[in-house]
Amino acid sequence: MSLIIPYLYLALTVLITPFFLFIALITAAALVGRRRRVAASRPVRFLIVIPAHDEEESIRSTVESCRAVDYDPALYTVSVIADNCTDGTARVAREAGASVTERNDPDRRSKGYALEYFFERGLPPHPSGDYDAVVVIDADTVVDPGMLADFARGVAAGQDWIQCYYTVRNPEDSWRTRLMTYAFSLFNGVFPLGLDRMGLGVPLRGNGMCFTTRGLARFPWKAYGLTEDLEFSWHLRTSGERIHFRPDSRVSASMLSRGGKAAAAQRRRWEDGRKSLRGELLRSLLRSRRLGPFPKFMHLIELLFPPLVTLLASVIAASSIHILNLFYISMQPMAHRLLPAHVLMTATLMGYALSPFLVMGLPLRYLSSILRVPHFAAWKLLITLTERRPTTWVRTPREPAAGDATGSSTLPDGHVIR
Repeated sequence: MSLIIPYLYLALTVLITPFFLFIALITAAALVGRRRRVAASRPVRFLIVIPAHDEEESIRSTVESCRAVDYDPALYTVSVIADNCTDGTARVAREAGASVTERNDPDRRSKGYALEYFFERGLPPHPSGDYDAVVVIDADTVVDPGMLADFARGVAAGQDWIQCYYTVRNPEDSWRTRLMTYAFSLFNGVFPLGLDRMGLGVPLRGNGMCFTTRGLARFPWKAYGLTEDLEFSWHLRTSGERIHFRPDSRVSASMLSRGGKAAAAQRRRWEDGRKSLRGELLRSLLRSRRLGPFPKFMHLIELLFPPLVTLLASVIAASSIHILNLFYISMQPMAHRLLPAHVLMTATLMGYALSPFLVMGLPLRYLSSILRVPHFAAWKLLITLTERRPTTWVRTPREPAAGDATGSSTLPDGHVIR
């Protein structure tokens, strides 16, 4: 066997080591970190904004969920942006008690353009003074009753940019929604919680975002891509702003329970949106003078972080040297040197995979969802090879939402933050 092969195993191991170090730090911080609670020192006035495109079937439950929060009704308003709608979204939203802004611009369609239009017009007046913060909620979502009270504590603590826990509204509809519930508990739960507890900014997830008006005055909304939340959050982070994570409240959106064209188009839009921004964001991050060495290093790893399935495949490939070691004596020295690293990588992945059950209170029955990962990975590979790359935003078709109008949807058991 060629003498170069052991060094290829060494190179692969070195290449993936930073990502495993990143996972280990995230998991440890989420597991053992503590967060100081701050009480709201004054009333905080909120404007809840719901961008909606042809959401006649779901907008009523979303508006009613927002209007049912456990917060002084005099301190918040619900507003819907009926963006390029061809159905009764505006009418239903008004009937449900929301104020409505109608926008028609077929050449500039997306949530990003809708939010820019809304903010540039100026926020509507509040009877008791100016709004302190804006909360952005997707149109197929139910919210925690305590969401605004929790955001108020964050605003009182000086947090201008906040993301809450974004999870799945209909987790029991199919194996796909159960797997997404598990995945969201990782990427929207443990991941930002670990970053936040290390004092680093977290990514925005597009749903359950809170921006103070003073923050928007410094950094107006300017993001229009296929993943506008990612685009805007990296703009903030490379400018030295910190986005905070509030794990004690959640928003829950409906996910497609079946495969098919709709799910494939949605997945391809998410994946390609992230990839298309990576080069531009990488340049902005490297040029940023507002970040110290450690935050910049962590953000760099986060930006380059591969899908977990790819990382799992990489560690399996790197660990195959220990099988070859049984047949080729020339592999033994390198195999012995790399064994501790591969054991630690495997343990890190296992710890990260189990962390949602310890940190986010995910019920243990969702462990079985991990068995579906190979199926899901094969499906993702298939749509990457067969689906055309999206060039513009297209609304994902909806399925009937689970739960009632006030947000008591069929969710996993309540999470507990350590």
